[in-house]
Amino acid sequence: MALKTETKRMLMTINLLAVAIVLDLIVSSIPGLNLSMPFGGKFFGLSMFPLVLIGIMFGLKYGLIGGLIYAIYNFGFDYLVYLDTLRITLESWTGESWTAFKILSLVLLDYIIPFMAFGLAGLFGDALRSKKKLAISLVFVSAVRLVSATLSGVILWGSSIAYATFQVELGEEAPNIATRIFAFVGESLWLYSFMYNLIYILTTTVVVMIISFLTLDRIKVIFEPALLRKS
Repeated sequence: MALKTETKRMLMTINLLAVAIVLDLIVSSIPGLNLSMPFGGKFFGLSMFPLVLIGIMFGLKYGLIGGLIYAIYNFGFDYLVYLDTLRITLESWTGESWTAFKILSLVLLDYIIPFMAFGLAGLFGDALRSKKKLAISLVFVSAVRLVSATLSGVILWGSSIAYATFQVELGEEAPNIATRIFAFVGESLWLYSFMYNLIYILTTTVVVMIISFLTLDRIKVIFEPALLRKS
């Protein structure tokens, strides 16, 4: 019986991962929904919804596994094909060498940690029984993601925003929301990184929270009878 239950959980985890990937592709291809920050970060990352459900319904282990697999998918989709091109471009912009440490930090801070953070919803196993607990779980995982993204902005992307700001000052590039934030905070890198990442993480969290509340009763009907969590 235990093996059968584990198999059910794994199959449903795979199904929800597929939903997350499809949502990501749909959002990325629809004008208006595919809005993003200039240096990365989608305003409407709807794939967060099924990824959080994995943790809530099946437990922390499956949530973290699902987040890790989705992180690998995202990294492959974004960088695997042109990672060397990205490295060369950034080095030409900033004059800094992208070492193995920086590439590893990029993988961890921009992919592994933020997407596995969604799996931490597994700490809130009864979140589907209360909108308040569901909201807390969404805010918690988003906060972890924000911490990771902020560190990434400071450690990896500080020289890039400085370069972009310099180009704006020279009149070579038009100002964008990133350079405006940087100027607004007095070129404080920590504040810039926090505010930059807060914008798209907040919009994603709010949209996913609204969708979660609107579909909560339906989700209960579909999943709760399936013995997908330990009592």
